[in-house]
Amino acid sequence: MRKQLSQDENKASVGTLARGLDILELFAGESPELTQTEISDRLGLPVPTVHRLVKLLTERGWLARDPATRRLRLGLGAARLLPAVRLPGLAREPLRMLAERTGETANLATLDGTEVLYLLSETGSHLLTLRSHVGLRLPVHATALGKCLLAQLDDDAARAAAGDEPYEALTDRTVTRWSKLRPNLERIRREGVAFSREEYEIGLCSVAVPLDWVQGDGPVAVNVSLPASRAGREATAGLVRELRTAVTAITGGGGAGGRGRGAAGGRGQDAAGQRGRGPAGRTGAAA
Repeated sequence: MRKQLSQDENKASVGTLARGLDILELFAGESPELTQTEISDRLGLPVPTVHRLVKLLTERGWLARDPATRRLRLGLGAARLLPAVRLPGLAREPLRMLAERTGETANLATLDGTEVLYLLSETGSHLLTLRSHVGLRLPVHATALGKCLLAQLDDDAARAAAGDEPYEALTDRTVTRWSKLRPNLERIRREGVAFSREEYEIGLCSVAVPLDWVQGDGPVAVNVSLPASRAGREATAGLVRELRTAVTAITGGGGAGGRGRGAAGGRGQDAAGQRGRGPAGRTGAAA
């Protein structure tokens, strides 16, 4: 039989829960690791109270202690909740603002087998712009999104996801061999940004950056696509900055616990699995 708590016991339980949540929220800011003394100082709680709460949070997996430094950080208990938060829902407003600030079409995508799969798309405001749609599928070897997704995998997995060689030559600039694609992926891993300059379609350019997300179904990336006529060096550098700002807004500033992984449930429910290519100004591919 369940014990009935008194009013005072209920108040005490709520207070304990509130203090536990206060502790967890400290780690969501600029301090990914803290000591018990630092937690005590920041929250104004007695050290014995912090010790008791930290002990429980650690036992339940919400906090983890570095065995070398004894500093605390968020544990797997927090990460396990993230797949329940659907990534497209979190990304929608930052992606809309990205499209609004740049005037270019912005997209969120993941890797599905050997293809890029669009999870979310926001159309830019320019008269001459690219229009994409949820469920669009594109080849990985010829698109900024695809290369950005591949770069989040190790070489063996990336080569398998790129498919059989030679890759389809969509334009005279398309990379068709792993020996050419691999150095490109190495550069993306170093610099954290991928480009497609008329490799998928003549006149179409794209810039993509990885999105750090909890380990799940696969890597995730965000891109903007634009006509080659607007893709000069200065404009491209500005787009990279805007993309990174958007990614920070989506992840809350520090990523969600796993390098380049999509949230479980973020695929399939939003993505219908459609394919397409098309020129600027029509429903088509923002690669």
